[in-house]
Amino acid sequence: MASSTGPAATILTGGPIETIEGGAAEAVAVAGGRITAVGDLDEVMDHRGSRTEVVDLAGHTLVPGLIEPHTHPDLSAQLYSWVDVSGFTHRDATGVFDALSSAVREAEPGEWIYAFGLDFMLTDGLGVWNRERLDAIAPDNPLVVLIQSMHTAFANSAALGGSGVEESTPDPGGGGVYVRDARGRLTGRVEEMPAIVTLMARALPDEAEFGLLLAEQYRRYGEVGITTVGMAGTFLGGGDFVQYRDMAASGSVPLRMVAYMRHEEALRSGWRPDQPESDLFGVAGVKLWYDGSPYTGTMLLDEPYLDSELCCCTLGIETGSSGRANYDPSDLEELLGELDLAGWQVLTHAQGDRACRETIDLYERVLGRRAGGERHRWRVEHCALITDDDLRRAAKLGVSPSFHVDHVRWYGPELRESILGPDRAGRLMPLRSALDHGHRVSLHADSPMYPPGPLRLAGTAASRRTRHGDQLGATQAISVRDAMRAVTIDAAWQLGMDDQLGSIRVGKLADFTVLERNPLEVGPTELESIEVVGTWLNGAPVV
Repeated sequence: MASSTGPAATILTGGPIETIEGGAAEAVAVAGGRITAVGDLDEVMDHRGSRTEVVDLAGHTLVPGLIEPHTHPDLSAQLYSWVDVSGFTHRDATGVFDALSSAVREAEPGEWIYAFGLDFMLTDGLGVWNRERLDAIAPDNPLVVLIQSMHTAFANSAALGGSGVEESTPDPGGGGVYVRDARGRLTGRVEEMPAIVTLMARALPDEAEFGLLLAEQYRRYGEVGITTVGMAGTFLGGGDFVQYRDMAASGSVPLRMVAYMRHEEALRSGWRPDQPESDLFGVAGVKLWYDGSPYTGTMLLDEPYLDSELCCCTLGIETGSSGRANYDPSDLEELLGELDLAGWQVLTHAQGDRACRETIDLYERVLGRRAGGERHRWRVEHCALITDDDLRRAAKLGVSPSFHVDHVRWYGPELRESILGPDRAGRLMPLRSALDHGHRVSLHADSPMYPPGPLRLAGTAASRRTRHGDQLGATQAISVRDAMRAVTIDAAWQLGMDDQLGSIRVGKLADFTVLERNPLEVGPTELESIEVVGTWLNGAPVV
């Protein structure tokens, strides 16, 4: 048992307590928002005072608060309020067209309509999308439809014109493209966020509306047991974070947030890495996007995408394409050096094998200049096809991977059969290899890309099951215990918060998730079905 002195405000007991870093315990004492004792019931009850509340877990399991280290609360708040055309809701195209048609009927002429979640893998019969198709759906309204991965949008003629995007409009850079046909005419397809944001100007909520939408998104996180999130790049509100700070300061939020600025905001912002705002909100670093998405054809690969019906004719990936980088590496090296000197942690989105390699090449050149062994905790995000050699190099640098493992579950069949082929798909999200190289890994859903759900992610990492129930890359499966570490203590380590969060240990903040069953005593495929009973923040229940 471990403990500190003084009477407890609260003692939790009556169910299994999985500390994650240590063994199981029978009770936990809390005072002042922190854990003051952990261990056997009799010893923890020595901390009981006249005003101590003893909470009976009623057989439920207490684990450290679950952590989502890579998510987009601002985008989730906004996009989940749009017309829902997602494959999670609509299994065939009829439902998608009905949802869009209903939105058009209800809109006033000229009113902008935004839809989110178009999914060519999960929804049958969608066919080809372009401006003509959207013109037919909404002849009198600007219409923008964003696909589930958020790396491609489709716009009709009214939306393009209303956004100031014309045939002569140059691409904005940073990977953003207004796609044109062989005659130079806009097709209505828009790739990558630097270009997509041009279409979103009319969708931005005002401050009051955004606050309500954000509160609803915080609730979604809490419902699946999340007590801390890493916001991987801002999209709404820029890099000043005023609304997030104010909400945290109000004491009304049910979770902590560690924020990362978009790289173009970092050096002109007033933030400094050694100036945390509070224990509920802080800015830790910077997010870059080196490549794009497998489902837009912008994931940067060593070998081309498959020449398949799905790739060429549905996803719109040119035959022979190997994707593209959003930047020339030489354009990023100086920036990364400046960020390192300023003390910022850096996260870089890299999906393809070539993207991961070139990102780690950049990291090597920048971090190799360091004289000492400072713990920078730079990360590579998503890591779909990161190779064994690059995992080894990353480990030597102290760079850790965060895996977008839901690609295995939701789109694994298409990645194997139609996008990458069985050999590359078989080494998708190589978690076992990462652990073998000594990495501390994390798992993320990248909401709104996929719905938040750490237990679902842990289950996929441990089972390697796709939505069809078959396994993909079975040799890369990890244990349930390692998967739970990836959504608790190792995710906290990646956020630079492991001294405060991620395990049930004396001195740490009293953030807990209460589960119906013990996740360490079930099989991988059962993890997702465990009910989240509630969450605690700073020693008090919040969900």
